[in-house]
Amino acid sequence: MDIDLFGAEAIKNPWPYVKQVQAAGPVVPNERVGTWMVTKDQIIRKILANSDRFKIEGSIAEEVFGPEAFITMDDKARHNALRGVWSVAFQRSSIEALRNVIAVIADEMIDKMEQRLRDGETVDAMAMLCRDLPAYVIAHMLGVPSEDRPRIVEWSDLLGEGVSGPPNFSRETDPAWLAAERAKVELAEYIIDQINYRRTHPGEDLISQIVHSDVGKNLSDEAIMANARQLLFAGNETTAKWLGHSLVVLSQHPDARRELTQQPMLMANALEEIMRWEPVVLIIPRLVSGGDAEIAGTIIPEGAEISLMTAAANRDPARYDRPDEFDIHREYKANLGFGYGLHSCLGVTLARLETAVTVARVLERIPSFALAGDVDYSAFQLRGPINVPIALN
Repeated sequence: MDIDLFGAEAIKNPWPYVKQVQAAGPVVPNERVGTWMVTKDQIIRKILANSDRFKIEGSIAEEVFGPEAFITMDDKARHNALRGVWSVAFQRSSIEALRNVIAVIADEMIDKMEQRLRDGETVDAMAMLCRDLPAYVIAHMLGVPSEDRPRIVEWSDLLGEGVSGPPNFSRETDPAWLAAERAKVELAEYIIDQINYRRTHPGEDLISQIVHSDVGKNLSDEAIMANARQLLFAGNETTAKWLGHSLVVLSQHPDARRELTQQPMLMANALEEIMRWEPVVLIIPRLVSGGDAEIAGTIIPEGAEISLMTAAANRDPARYDRPDEFDIHREYKANLGFGYGLHSCLGVTLARLETAVTVARVLERIPSFALAGDVDYSAFQLRGPINVPIALN
């Protein structure tokens, strides 16, 4: 196929493009960008579970986060050792202790939104709530001073824009990539300063934990920085976009929103359905390693990039009945919104809690909100609303 998944039309409404690729088969070469697109849920899960043959090392993720961040490591022992430093902090029991912190941050932001909405204004919920909240929470966990949190949001946004282009974009001339490179350097310098401070002023925060852990004592400052930087980015970017999608989707489905307002116990299932139906990560890139690989009867050469189309997998009729319908009563089946296998999301429990608490507070305080304008979207690969204009009915 020669299909543009990174153009304005596909970014605005990806689903006709996703269906076109699905109809072409389980493995489809995209001549435009030189990648192989994989569409079936079961096949994608098998690929993600085989990090020896299908690697993240050498991909754009490694360029962004560096080879010493566990998010870019396919070596299971090294990956698990680094990830393990923070595993307790991201367990359900530990994350649950943040519920009140999340609620306080959400209420402070909703206070400002609600006042303007009651005055008859249209507000951008993405700018006033969804974008900042997850960044503020992960910054709190990392011990970042509150006055520095807006800078974290800005750096994270620039990194997100940089990784969202097509596989064949120019590293020398692409403005988004060049801006992301500058943000990466500035964020690295900031985190190095935080690391140096924690060496003599340890606390309970995540940076202190890795600096003073047995693993951290054998790491360079650069390696510690790379792992903290990935948390600051990955720990807020996906959740911010999930929050934005949630408000948009619930605005578009007033019956579902009404049910959630009346039956809060449906919240967890509804949010998983939003992630399935309108995911944030539409493509996960991997590189074929260790010789040519056969995928669904197609031989793909060593070194080739494959695009695992999680958007297609999340609407795979072999896994989900009526996959194109949004249904908050759908029987729960785990989707690929948070990855699978070695590189599944460490912070998924935190993301779920942040989204559940925040959406619940919005529905409780401003249940009659409605979209009040067009929604623009950021990219195809890492897709979320840029703006969510809302007003009160």
